[in-house]
Amino acid sequence: MDTKKHHCVTLTGLALVAFFAAASTADAQGSLDRIKRRNGTESGKITNISALEVTISKGGVQSKVPVEEIRGIYFAGEPTKLNAARLAAAAGHYQDALNALAKIDRGKVDRDEVLQDLDYLVMFCQANRALAGQEDLDQATQQVSGFLAQHRSSYHVPRAIELLGDLLVAGGKYDLARKQYAKLGKAPSAYYQARSAFLIGRALEEKGQHAAAMAEFDRALKLAAGNAAAQTLQLEITLQRAESQAATGQVEEATAAIKKIITQADAEDAPLLARAYNALGDCYLQTKDKQAARDAFLHVDLLFNSASAAHAKALYELSRLWSELGHPERAREAQQRLRNQYPESRWANR
Repeated sequence: MDTKKHHCVTLTGLALVAFFAAASTADAQGSLDRIKRRNGTESGKITNISALEVTISKGGVQSKVPVEEIRGIYFAGEPTKLNAARLAAAAGHYQDALNALAKIDRGKVDRDEVLQDLDYLVMFCQANRALAGQEDLDQATQQVSGFLAQHRSSYHVPRAIELLGDLLVAGGKYDLARKQYAKLGKAPSAYYQARSAFLIGRALEEKGQHAAAMAEFDRALKLAAGNAAAQTLQLEITLQRAESQAATGQVEEATAAIKKIITQADAEDAPLLARAYNALGDCYLQTKDKQAARDAFLHVDLLFNSASAAHAKALYELSRLWSELGHPERAREAQQRLRNQYPESRWANR
């Protein structure tokens, strides 16, 4: 299966790294909880958590933060090693994250919210290792299902549902995956309704039903229109639609759409830009333009290599292209970096 469809580090990977790196300098026994939002940070005491929103109290005034606005939460009094695990997981170093989590004494954790985060991170890392071909898919699927059954009120529920669908897609269980993704569409949130349609389209795309996929992507774009939290999602949907276009032979149209996404994307949005340049490289591969494809993948390698999943794919493609373009030494160098930096990636084991 083409792992470029599964950006498991998730849409918030770099934001999580930046936020938790800053938070790691704070005293783990501090008195304030922190919520990193799409724009800005809320500090105070978290008084309630649900699958759709988190309530935080500041000076006696309570405010509710929708989950789609949350980029990360840092709990007062949490174990210091929890932050190290978050950083490793956000960077795609799942085994390092699991090693850090294993060193945390759960018996000394007295907040249910922190215990939920521990459970989520263990599940998240093992599921992503399964998606990378390093763990058993069925076992990871059961673990995500168990998390959802045990933590129905966790703010991680939407992401866990999506992850469960991703695992089912990876196992070729497309219809079951679509049922999971459809659950997000039942939320009273335009963002999750749009994301649900997007994920259903992605599952259809994986199944080879590209016309049906594009219809879902179009529906997702309509649902996302005008939603502030869905600005990046709209570009991601458009990118995925362009990939379906390319798969149906509309390579010229897809190439134009991808180039437009690149000009519209935030220059700091490395995950989106990395995926866009990879998609552009794939289009050039379809038209046999190897030099243009090389240049597209080089953008990822040189400029957006912090997006680990996309960078692994770019290195894989470069290892092949350099060889075909008569540079075997550069091909070997790209392949070696792929194996050294991303040993858990499927691209490293092809």
